[in-house]
Amino acid sequence: MNIGGVEKSLVNLLSIIPREKYDLHVGLVHPEGALLPLLPSDVTIHHVKDIMDHWSELKEPLSVTIKKYFLTGHLIKAIYAVIIYIVCKIQGGNLHWIEYLLKDTDGINEMFDVAVAYAGPSSDIDYYVCKKIKAKIKIGWIHFDINKVGHDVRLINEIYSNYHRIMVVSDSCRHNFELSFPHFKEKLVTFHNVVSPELIRLQARNGTTFDDKSKSKKILTVGRISKEKGQMVAIDSLKILIDKGYDVSWYFIGDGNDRKLCENKAIQMGLNDHVVFLGALVNPYGFMCDCDIYVQPSRYEGYCVTILEALCFEAPIVATNFTSINEQLKGRDNCFVVGMNAEEIALGI
Repeated sequence: MNIGGVEKSLVNLLSIIPREKYDLHVGLVHPEGALLPLLPSDVTIHHVKDIMDHWSELKEPLSVTIKKYFLTGHLIKAIYAVIIYIVCKIQGGNLHWIEYLLKDTDGINEMFDVAVAYAGPSSDIDYYVCKKIKAKIKIGWIHFDINKVGHDVRLINEIYSNYHRIMVVSDSCRHNFELSFPHFKEKLVTFHNVVSPELIRLQARNGTTFDDKSKSKKILTVGRISKEKGQMVAIDSLKILIDKGYDVSWYFIGDGNDRKLCENKAIQMGLNDHVVFLGALVNPYGFMCDCDIYVQPSRYEGYCVTILEALCFEAPIVATNFTSINEQLKGRDNCFVVGMNAEEIALGI
């Protein structure tokens, strides 16, 4: 389990479900990672090898898989894949490809009262829960703004009809999903991500924090380092602040595909002494507690877990105007919502 918002919200949700009523099971494609030890000890973990065994084929473009089949001499598989590729191109979406890859899988050999596809929209997980899991009630859980992330329209139209309820993490994300799929309106329910302020504050007291003794203002951003999270733009904002004479240091907690790009950009802009990359931390809450300003420069979010966590402390918050942010910051005086560009982020800070 990666240290991501969806994974954190799942751990938090499992911790508050009453055990006297429910026997909890979790199916994980990758049953490893920093958050795995935080799952409650009485949760039964299933390794979903059916998806893991086809991971690259499910995640990479079908054209890339076809080329690999040919290059490795799997001619029959390549011919089948070409036929499916043509059908998918004609009909739209990858439903037939997912059906083909998972056709011989058995799912988890138990009957459940409720089965939840928690990380939606996700074509492979949605298909697996709806078609390969036996349950009296099935729930899809949308964690993203449907307008901002890629989604398979045909698969959603066909597969989501199997869900009894479709949970969405914010009112604004639910509204956008409803606009795209109005025929599912009666199934839609808003259910926000869950955090425990008491537990987060306790972890903050027991966690590490800044060891920099300088008097510069400490800005903090927590999240996967990738384009959608906006760290590259944050570095541009930092340059603006430094050029204006502000004494600030910006700390980034998290890892991701763009970390090296961000590190190189900071060096090229002469910001080495003002940027600190701390890597991925299971417990970032000491830093959240002690920072001077928390900044969330995301391009899009569903219902941002790191904002929920930052709200457990007193530091002012600057966040870009992504979907749901005004929902999350409603009623807080020391929070500023700004445009998704370096100048407005710097002005908010």
